[in-house]
Amino acid sequence: MISPGLIDHLQSTLKRLSSIGVSVVAQKELPYGVQLSLERSGARCKINLYNSKKKGNSMVQAGGDAELLGKVLAEVSPAAAVSVPAGFRAGSDEAGKGDYLGPLVVAAVACHLSTAQELTALGAADSKKLSSAKVRELYERITEMPGVNYAVSIVSPAEYNRLFSDFRLKGRNSLDTLAMAHGKVFEKLLSETQEPSAVVIDKFCKMERLKPWLSVRPGIVELRVRAEDSEPVVAAASIIARSVYINELERLSSTYGVDLKPGAGASVDRIGKELVRLHGSGVLVSTAKVHFANTGRITNLDLTGLNNL
Repeated sequence: MISPGLIDHLQSTLKRLSSIGVSVVAQKELPYGVQLSLERSGARCKINLYNSKKKGNSMVQAGGDAELLGKVLAEVSPAAAVSVPAGFRAGSDEAGKGDYLGPLVVAAVACHLSTAQELTALGAADSKKLSSAKVRELYERITEMPGVNYAVSIVSPAEYNRLFSDFRLKGRNSLDTLAMAHGKVFEKLLSETQEPSAVVIDKFCKMERLKPWLSVRPGIVELRVRAEDSEPVVAAASIIARSVYINELERLSSTYGVDLKPGAGASVDRIGKELVRLHGSGVLVSTAKVHFANTGRITNLDLTGLNNL
């Protein structure tokens, strides 16, 4: 029997769904909840509604069109919405995007629901909130976990600078470099495993920018803000990407004899100046993302002179 609290939750949800043109094509009672099958403009998805005295109202996505699910979750109950992976899912995230020194690294992870729950239990979370030691520990455990499929794409500083220069001539920017890297990592991942039923990407741009690079069907892709906080596969990808970035930064440190650090602040400027003192300004092309403002501060050159480095 549906409780009075759940009835109120259901009625409120139905009104909100109607306001955005979403139709309920089926309704099924669940233990302690109710499942709604939804449709709009030919796209279909399912959500589960729950109500309890302890947790109050909550909503869980139960599969279907990722874009429609995103709109439903945003409209109906963003504060109470809980993202639970359904079936075989994949997600991606990057490291090094905002760091002047070192490469851009993108990782993608795919697994089934039961394994995703294990990732959460393991402590998979946004890598930016974890120490380097914890990131490395989780990297080892995640990449050795049965049922976890993963791939990594590393864009070295030299390659990154070449791509940025090429894209800039075409009126594009660093987001296109990042979109390409996400596309490559999914191409690599899907060459080794089945296509997932849903893909979640930590949102950094609009779908139009990503579409040309994606080897997965756009209809199963969801771009989600701060996805690493709500999607276990994205959290795991965040950890893998950050661990690989740290290792690459240490490798570059060993190569050039300077202790390179992440970030883009004044301390990184001092490191860059030491690199230039030892190896000349040309070293930045091989160690840094030269379109960052750091380059001008380090070399005292106007940014329009970057191509001369």
